[in-house]
Amino acid sequence: MKFDAQSINCLLAQQSPGETQREISEEELRESLNNPLFYLFTAVDTESNAPYKYVGMATVFFQRNLARWIAEIHDVVVDKEQRRRGIGELLTKRLMDTALEFSKERNIKIKLYLTSRPSRIAANTLYKKLGFVLVSKSFGGWGTNLYKIIVEPTGFRGLSQ
Repeated sequence: MKFDAQSINCLLAQQSPGETQREISEEELRESLNNPLFYLFTAVDTESNAPYKYVGMATVFFQRNLARWIAEIHDVVVDKEQRRRGIGELLTKRLMDTALEFSKERNIKIKLYLTSRPSRIAANTLYKKLGFVLVSKSFGGWGTNLYKIIVEPTGFRGLSQ
């Protein structure tokens, strides 16, 4: 599947409004997608004539360090006109399912992390609802909250281990 960098850039701009514009080039997108441990999921608008075809996206990547496998969720964003329709939840669940599949295929435990700015109240609420545990809170409004969930071949565990 060919991904549309322009649509991705439109969503990236909405992820951190007011901050320095983040953009990805076609070459950078290709480089990311060529990594077999990187997964990009998009929600596609098939019914409207919106200028960009993606109404949401989310990524997860896996890495092995000396002691264990870990995974990180990034770039969960839904177009501002499409929010509060469950798209972010569907995308996050797809990322979690991907981590579960990865865990089962390798028969391993994975620590799955994500961050979210405290101002993203709906997102923080969603992550807790899905079983993520807040392991580090943003200090004085600076930075992001850090969440973790344990992924095992048998399912998810919200315990910090």
